[in-house]
Amino acid sequence: MKNSNQEKQDTFQKQLKTFEKLLIGAKMAKLSSFILIGVSIGLAIRFRENNLYVMLLLMGILAVVFFIDKFLSLKDIKQKSYTQTSLVSSISKFKTYMVNRKKYEMYFMGFWMLTLIPSASLYFESNVSGILSMLAYITFVGVFGYLSYKKTEKEIASLESTMAYELQLQ
Repeated sequence: MKNSNQEKQDTFQKQLKTFEKLLIGAKMAKLSSFILIGVSIGLAIRFRENNLYVMLLLMGILAVVFFIDKFLSLKDIKQKSYTQTSLVSSISKFKTYMVNRKKYEMYFMGFWMLTLIPSASLYFESNVSGILSMLAYITFVGVFGYLSYKKTEKEIASLESTMAYELQLQ
């Protein structure tokens, strides 16, 4: 009986660590969004003499700030206690968070990218290779983000199934 209890505790600790890694990934997404804001601010300062470019960049900044506020908030997902039921609740909230984030992220990031195009073309002096490099980078980040979502969805599904099995054993 003691061995079974120890196995349950080890399984729970592993699940908790996996969940904490998912939370760290979500915090990194928030940090990345702040970096995007920094890029836009830097370009706005660089092209401050061109009001149209600055206005476009500020619209992109506002879109990212709105996205951070509405879809990247983790305040309701904090792990309050270290019990299986609280972890199940937190996983459920995180799953909802990921669904909402995935649903809207491409729209907001796409809009942000559109606000960069005029400034980027001026920054690269309409150099086709520079603009293509930027587009290739954005495409790479998009594909990496998509793969990251797939991996996160698998980890959440694995956590949910393991937690459901553990709760059935109780």
